[in-house]
Amino acid sequence: MVTIDPTDDQSPGVQARPSTVTLRDVADAAGVSKASASRALDPAAPYVSSGLRARVLDAARRLGYRPNASARATTTGATAMVAVLVSDIRDPYNAEIVHGVIGQAGESGLVATFAGTDHAIDDEIRVVRMMRSLRPHAMILTGARSGSTVSRASLEEELARYTREGGRVVIAGDDELPFDTAVVPRRQGASDLVAALFRLGYRSPALIRPDHDSAAARQWEDGIVEAARRLGMRIGEGAVVRAPMTRDGGYGAVGRLIERGAERRDVVLAATDAMAIGAMSAMRDAGLTPGSGIGVAGFDDVVGTEDVTPALTSVDLALAKVGAAAVELALTASGAERRRIAFEPRVVLRGTTPVRLG
Repeated sequence: MVTIDPTDDQSPGVQARPSTVTLRDVADAAGVSKASASRALDPAAPYVSSGLRARVLDAARRLGYRPNASARATTTGATAMVAVLVSDIRDPYNAEIVHGVIGQAGESGLVATFAGTDHAIDDEIRVVRMMRSLRPHAMILTGARSGSTVSRASLEEELARYTREGGRVVIAGDDELPFDTAVVPRRQGASDLVAALFRLGYRSPALIRPDHDSAAARQWEDGIVEAARRLGMRIGEGAVVRAPMTRDGGYGAVGRLIERGAERRDVVLAATDAMAIGAMSAMRDAGLTPGSGIGVAGFDDVVGTEDVTPALTSVDLALAKVGAAAVELALTASGAERRRIAFEPRVVLRGTTPVRLG
């Protein structure tokens, strides 16, 4: 009987090409046993030192070794892949998290693959079912999601079924699902932003919030409202408008604020930087000067906020670090208690919110 190593790139009955690199070649190049090389190439394998893993990965890269993903799935129950479910890949918020995922996955010997879910829980359920058939090592869910209580329960059950099959689930975002979570500090960041603006002399904010209900939208708005109430800032009637989480959404929202008397507000707070940039354009078209006539602040501090004129005040939520932490959680076995990794937000004050004291 012929025994084929399932981690080698060679199938039964197929003559190997002279250029085929096998696991044995990698092990010899790294100066380790074949078993050690196999463990080092598995990102989830325990008891592998960082030095050994680095040496084996370096040898695999130099030789151009490519493990047989299908064979690995048959042997270990999972491929060396992390599936990332993204609510909207065009959203710079998600792009920052994805950047962190890709970087950490690459360093850990994983390949990241992505699927869109359009903010809807029902879409997430559909994608989770499809991804389960690919047997990824882990699934990372990012972004905001909206849907009914029934849909949320169905999503949790579908993810729980995947974990029972040996997969791992990590949330990179809001602390709303019963799985390990790399938490985006929205509530604290929103609260810190309001406190910083209060110290600069702002007293009457208007809010542009997402037009769909989600944990992310609630966390942002709750942080603002609670801090404003604590500090005695006034969020008057008509000072909150809903809009799509896009540049055009922010632009249209300002038109509605102007109809409601925007001149009574001294700063506009938008739930995303894209919305804030759209709001700035709408202000200029209406004869208002962002920063001078009325303050503007975004949220997320994505790439480009410092390049608009004036530069946009925002809140750095350490999104790339959140993505990297999600991969790290996926690579370590979860215990009985759900794990949370939280990061500190950082308010970044720029030209759109000058001092108003006096």
